[in-house]
Amino acid sequence: MTKIVVLEDEKKDQGLIQKTLDPFYFKYGESLSIKYYNKCTTDLIKEIEDLSERKIYILDICLNGKITGVDVAKKIREIDWDSEIIFLTNHTSYEHKVYSSIFKIFRFIEKFDNMEERLGECIALILNKECDKGMFKYKNTQMNLSIYMKDILYILRDKDERKLIIKTTNNIFKINKTLENVLIDSDERFKRVHRSCIVNTERVIKYEWAKGYFILDNNEKVPYLSKKYKGEVV
Repeated sequence: MTKIVVLEDEKKDQGLIQKTLDPFYFKYGESLSIKYYNKCTTDLIKEIEDLSERKIYILDICLNGKITGVDVAKKIREIDWDSEIIFLTNHTSYEHKVYSSIFKIFRFIEKFDNMEERLGECIALILNKECDKGMFKYKNTQMNLSIYMKDILYILRDKDERKLIIKTTNNIFKINKTLENVLIDSDERFKRVHRSCIVNTERVIKYEWAKGYFILDNNEKVPYLSKKYKGEVV
C-alpha cells in the first residue's frame, strides 16, 4: 500500500491536485490511497508517525498559520527518511532555503509553472520506481510493531527471557516469536547463521566462520556464527 498525503490550504490548488491524482487512484486501485489536509492537525501527525505504509507527501510551503510545509517536512524527517516529499509554492525564492534545510526532497514545483503536469510526472516516477517497501510486522496486546526489513541488522533468541531480540540500526525490540516463524515472515535477505541467530545478509560486510562471528556495516561484531549454517549463506 502506498499513501499520498496532501497538505494544501488553497481550495483552488487542492482541486487541481485532486484532478491530477485521481487518474492514479483509479489506475492503482486498493494499492493506493490519498488523504487531503488543509492544515497541520493531530490526524496528520498520526499519519506521519505511522511508518507502516510507503508515503508520498505533497506539501504546500506557505500555509495559513504558524506552521509551514517546511515545518511539517522537518517533522517527517525526524522519524521517516524513506517517504518522498514534494514541495509546492508560489515563491521561487524559497527553493534554496528548503533544499538546504530538509534532507532528501524529491521535487520543488512552482504552482505557476505547469504544476499539474509536473506533479503528475513526479507521482508517476515515484509509483513506478522500485522501492524497498518490505516490512516486518508483529502485533500483540502490548505491541504493534512495523519495521522496514532493510533496517533490521539481526535477530537473536534470548534463552533467559525466552524472547527474540530484534536489533535495528537504532533500536532493540523484544517479541514473542520463534526464529522459524520469523524466517517464514521475512524475505530472502534473511538467513540463519547460528541456531540462535538470523542475520540480514545485506548488512553483513564480513563473515569469520572459523572464528565464529560476523561484522556488520556499522562495524558491530556479532559472535553468533556457526559453520553448520555456512551453506545457508554462501
